[in-house]
Amino acid sequence: MPVFMAEPCTAAFVPSNNITLERNGMTWEYQEQITGNESIIFRNFIDMQTGNKDKFVNAWEILKAETFLRDQTKEALKTKPDVKLNGTSDPVKVTDVDFYLSKEALGNVLKDSSITNYASVNYIFEKEVNQGTDIWLMGTPNSNITITLPLDFNVERTEGLNNKSQEPGNNHTVLKGSFGPEENITLWISENESYKAGLQEREESIEQEAVNKSKEEENKIEAAGKIVEAKKSYEFFKGIFIRFYLSPKS
Repeated sequence: MPVFMAEPCTAAFVPSNNITLERNGMTWEYQEQITGNESIIFRNFIDMQTGNKDKFVNAWEILKAETFLRDQTKEALKTKPDVKLNGTSDPVKVTDVDFYLSKEALGNVLKDSSITNYASVNYIFEKEVNQGTDIWLMGTPNSNITITLPLDFNVERTEGLNNKSQEPGNNHTVLKGSFGPEENITLWISENESYKAGLQEREESIEQEAVNKSKEEENKIEAAGKIVEAKKSYEFFKGIFIRFYLSPKS
C-alpha cells in the first residue's frame, strides 16, 4: 500500500506509519517521501494517469490523482488485506481511505525535487480486540512504525518488530519500532489487569462518593424538614398561648 508502490518507483517510497488501535477498530496513517529520479516517475504517473499528458502537473490533476489512488487502494485492500485478527481478515473492514498528495508535485514532470505525501485508512473490527487476540500488520520493509494502544491493553510479545520500545503516553501505551525485511508484524494482545483493577477501584470510589453526597443531601433535607415541623409546632402552641392566656378575660 498504496497501490502505485507496485510501479517501478517502489524503492523511492520511505513511509513512516502511525497506527491508533482501539478495541473495535484502528486508524493507520502514513507518510511517504519520493526523491530523485523516482519523483520524476511519480509526476509522470499523475500526468499520464489522471491528467492531460502535457508534461505538466497542475492542481486539478493532483485532486483527480487523490481520488484515483483512494479508489484503487480500497479495491487493492479487498484482494490483499494488510490487517488480520487471529490469522483472518474476515472481521476487519475498511471504512475510509484518504490521500493527501503534496503540492510539491506541481510543475514540470521532469522536476526531481522531493515529494512528501500523506494518507490514512480507517478500519472497524466486527469482533473486538481482547485477551488473546493477535494482530497481524503488513507494511513496508524497514519503515518506522508507532502503534498507540489503550492503557488497558498489554502487548505480550511481538514478531517482526525491530528496534522495539514501549512507553506510556497520555492515557495510552505507545509501542515503537520498525518493520523488518519480511514486511509483517504480529502483536499478541492481553488485558492489563492491574490497570483494570485500578480503574474499577476509581469507579467504585466515584460511586461511593456519589452515594455519600446523596446521603448528605437526604440528611440535609430531613434536617430541614424537622426544622419546618418544629417551627409549625411552635407556631401552633404560640397561637394557643395567645388565644387562651393573652385574650381579654370576660
